[in-house]
Amino acid sequence: MPTFVIRFDERGQCTSPVTARQLVDHLKSQPYSDILLFSHGWNTDFSGAVALYRDFLAAFKTVCTNHPVAGFNPIFVGITWPSAWFAADAGPKLESVAEDVEDIVLAAAAAPLADPERQRLYELTNSSALSREQALELIELLLPSVATAEDEVDTEAEVDAEALLDAAKQLGDVNRGAAPTNFDPVTGLPEAGVLGGDGGFDPRDIVRMLSLYQMKDRSGAVGARGVSILLRQILGASTAKVRLLGHSFGCKVMLSAICVGAPLSRPVSSMLLMQPALSHLAMAASVPGRQGPGGYRPALDQVSGQIFTTYSKKDMPLHDVFHLALRRREDLGEAEITAAAGEPPSRYAAMGGYGPRGAGEKLLSPIPGPGDTFGDLTGLKLVALDGSADRINGHGDITTGFTAWALRHLIAE
Repeated sequence: MPTFVIRFDERGQCTSPVTARQLVDHLKSQPYSDILLFSHGWNTDFSGAVALYRDFLAAFKTVCTNHPVAGFNPIFVGITWPSAWFAADAGPKLESVAEDVEDIVLAAAAAPLADPERQRLYELTNSSALSREQALELIELLLPSVATAEDEVDTEAEVDAEALLDAAKQLGDVNRGAAPTNFDPVTGLPEAGVLGGDGGFDPRDIVRMLSLYQMKDRSGAVGARGVSILLRQILGASTAKVRLLGHSFGCKVMLSAICVGAPLSRPVSSMLLMQPALSHLAMAASVPGRQGPGGYRPALDQVSGQIFTTYSKKDMPLHDVFHLALRRREDLGEAEITAAAGEPPSRYAAMGGYGPRGAGEKLLSPIPGPGDTFGDLTGLKLVALDGSADRINGHGDITTGFTAWALRHLIAE
């Protein structure tokens, strides 16, 4: 399958414009049936993105070899964007926290601080372990860089420090192997988490958790300012069916690309959103506590075919941590309510952990495997595929026959 990889920076500027132009020119001269446009998620560097695309395409090739689609002549376009705060390619050189954390990250976090607070920030991030009080102090020092966060169900709201610390602890447990899966892990980094027997907190967990807000905003910017332009160029250069794929925050990249900017010249044909790291109400007709629909509701009108989204209770970061990290101060009471098993615990609960709600969706359990039927999906725009039954066993478990079969179904319809 012909393949192009197009790079974007953190502001959505295309940093490989020559390759992008070559892609558009190539599409004008070649009669492809389908264009597969895929974006990776959080904490994925360039080599990790290429590996993700390679593994997914290998699974997809196997499915298509065993279950051919007549007339299918595709081209693949992979998007890369800086979604990691930590440099995986180089890896840490020393054990010091200061050298594990990107200098540019701490510099950006320190920029709005006065000199005494800046000095204290560096003292705390260089500590091997923090008390709970110190950990909360570190969070308060870091928050000015992400003090408010827009998302699919809020316009702007303050982040809650206690909730963020709880989420950071859980994320640390994941990275240390105390929990069953990882959240787009960057390889080569030392383990972080609660240290020793005194309940100390590793400052790296806190910095990594705060990257959630940065990368959430960045994924939207990359989609709205960069991929949206490329997508419109692709739609204008070819009559092939355009199929959008995303993983984790890559789903936000793709949704932003079709919901922001000039109207599409024609709808995209389908979307496959794998373990999306966005609110389960992102496409809802209405959102509790907010006037109007979810922020990505317009996507339903920009896709001519169906939108498939996967979710799984085995995706611990999205099922158990995501809504804690995004909890706002005014939402604490809501988040403490014990919900029925399998139901979203708050409006911030992730689509990749619980599936979408309030958007006319159909929840299909379990996600069909190669050769299985999807049943009658006539008239449905949004279909959520449940991988909880050992079919999607972690946040990154998306390069399998199950997700490949879902894409094959979208293409064959």
